[in-house]
Amino acid sequence: MSLGTVVLTLLAAVPGAYAVSRLKFFGHRQVSALFLAVYLFPASLLAVPLFVIFAKMGLSSSLVGLAIVYVAQTVPVAIYMLKNYLITIPQSIEEAAAIDGATRLQTVRKVILPLALPSLMATGLYVFMIAWNEFLFALLFLAADPAKWTVSLGLAQLSNGVEVPKTILMAGSVVLTIPVILLFFAAERMLTEGLTSGADKS
Repeated sequence: MSLGTVVLTLLAAVPGAYAVSRLKFFGHRQVSALFLAVYLFPASLLAVPLFVIFAKMGLSSSLVGLAIVYVAQTVPVAIYMLKNYLITIPQSIEEAAAIDGATRLQTVRKVILPLALPSLMATGLYVFMIAWNEFLFALLFLAADPAKWTVSLGLAQLSNGVEVPKTILMAGSVVLTIPVILLFFAAERMLTEGLTSGADKS
């Protein structure tokens, strides 16, 4: 669920962040602030309406419905984070690519994305942690089907057991953090890279 959320979120956030940071259209500054405002809505305020809507759609007890909620929850903050990084990339680099005959899509794929790789990794890691630690929507959507429980929901349900030793719960909490730590160390090199390629043409 977490890895799928990262992939889908970045697929939606990259073009959105590029549009907000580069394209000039009416209200583009307000749109950028709106993305952040949407993320600031408390999850408890959205839980009941979302559950009712997804129940009518037949997705209230499915991983697909939960994935849609996760993506909708993380796309705004991902766009906001990526936009702030893309603004720092000089537009002259894109102009040089355009002079060489690259289309806007080719410029984004071959120039902007390699330069924005550290930000993509940081944003992806943040989105992963949001999805990995999310509890409220997982409880709301999957509580009736233990086979689909996420790790945070499973550990919380385990803590309700009378005969479960606290040492097992603590061990489970430690194990819960291992994937995030491993992912961070795997992405550490990319997170610390600077703008080492695609410099301005002389």
